[in-house]
Amino acid sequence: MDISAELKILQDAIKEYGTVNSEGRSSCAYGILFDNTADTLEALNGTLRAAKRQKKVAFDAEILMMPKDKDVQVVLLE
Repeated sequence: MDISAELKILQDAIKEYGTVNSEGRSSCAYGILFDNTADTLEALNGTLRAAKRQKKVAFDAEILMMPKDKDVQVVLLE
């Protein structure tokens, strides 16, 4: 699967499983994304890092790890 398809899956998952934060952006906990994209995104961390580099998402960590970062919010920027 190419990265643009994986980014689309990630964006759709954040919208579907997350909530809208106080800034009006979709946001989802990493643990929820991890649980709900395990079958479709084999390398969730790689996809998240690519999305962060492209400024499509934001989160407060260099890399997210389960279970330590399960409550970290991944915010959709576009």
